[in-house]
Amino acid sequence: MGRFSDDTALTAISENRWRANLVKGWRVGRVPNGGYVMAIIGRAISQSLGDSDPLSINAFYLEPTALGAAEVDVEVLRRGKGTHYAAARLYQEGGLKIVANAAYTDLSTMTGPSHVILDPPVVPPFDPSLTPPHEGLEIHDTIDIRVVKGGEFFATREPSYTGEFIAYMRYRDGADIGVLDLLMFVDMMPPPAFTLVPKVGWVPTVELTVQLKGKPAPGPILCRARSHTLMNGVTELDCEIWDSQGELVALGRQTMKVRSMS
Repeated sequence: MGRFSDDTALTAISENRWRANLVKGWRVGRVPNGGYVMAIIGRAISQSLGDSDPLSINAFYLEPTALGAAEVDVEVLRRGKGTHYAAARLYQEGGLKIVANAAYTDLSTMTGPSHVILDPPVVPPFDPSLTPPHEGLEIHDTIDIRVVKGGEFFATREPSYTGEFIAYMRYRDGADIGVLDLLMFVDMMPPPAFTLVPKVGWVPTVELTVQLKGKPAPGPILCRARSHTLMNGVTELDCEIWDSQGELVALGRQTMKVRSMS
């Protein structure tokens, strides 16, 4: 248990309707991080489905959220033997901000064939004494990010045209990372679009999909974020999350708009 659990906590208003409070510590600029807000929605769906785990969740960000009270309305679509389906909507001040659809399950009981073609990034082992923390935004007071590939961009602010950042991440309060936490961590990496063109400013999320593969082992997670295309001001961000045992635990893909500072 840690700050994340407190800051994504919910209060039941009625059946499958929940009150949340978006708080400081998770913002990029003035806007709460999209992954943080997805995690709140993910917790509401989980609690509406008897504390099931997210298997796949997709969210569209209609309008930016803000600090303060919010409500999440969950519609349970189907309860299956192994997979449950639900939809959710997050409202603030009477306005619809986010729409999500999800499939949930019990990750600890999943069985079946397995084969992973992806390999973890080849980087040095986690050593906080060798890599300084990535800082500058409010979320960096909560999340300890250690960039191990692509960090030269933050020294020069010049595009490297790699479309990739790799970093270790953990909570600054030392809390373990759980399944719902991964919904937030897939949106915590610096946008690789920074490396593709000069003078990138804001990179707002239009849509975010997260697929969960398993429960992470204790310890820091290793994340690889890649953008392969930037066309007409729109890019995709693919994120892999590997736990401390080298197991793939989450995949994320989001559609983002790229806003220039000029």
